[in-house]
Amino acid sequence: MTTISKPARLVHSLDPLTWLPTRGGFESCLARAVRNIGRTRSVLALLAIDLDHLDGVNAALGHEFGDRIVREAAARMARALAPDAVLARLESDDFAAFLEVRNLAHAANQAALVLERCREPYVIDCLAVTATASIGIALCASAAEDTASLMARAERALVEAKIRGRDGFYPGAATLRSEP
Repeated sequence: MTTISKPARLVHSLDPLTWLPTRGGFESCLARAVRNIGRTRSVLALLAIDLDHLDGVNAALGHEFGDRIVREAAARMARALAPDAVLARLESDDFAAFLEVRNLAHAANQAALVLERCREPYVIDCLAVTATASIGIALCASAAEDTASLMARAERALVEAKIRGRDGFYPGAATLRSEP
């Protein structure tokens, strides 16, 4: 049986395009954060983030161009989020972030900062492309909630943000759950 060295495991848990954690690494960190949330007496915000209309960019300009937008969007999101936020690329144009917040307004402010940064034109090879993002928000204030339920609530909120016209965020119907 071959064992993978610690540095190799770290590389495998990072997305090669953005150097952000992948889904597996992100979900492990999120599970730890949810378990610890009861001790900190704070609220955990999960943001499900999707780049809008990247398929059209890929179709018109090619996947290499789309990849460059994804890479730049990831860097912009990282700069927009609070320093203690954990940001990951889950797949393709899907990202997620979690961070401790005071309340829904604080989480909404973080989402608005991400949207603002993503709206700035992407200038690649002298071509300016405008891309936007949609964000679903779910809050967790109790270790009683499991990670899968929290992710599902954020994903449902993301779908609603897209239905409502994209380039925005939606906090979800049951934003804050403190009981299972």
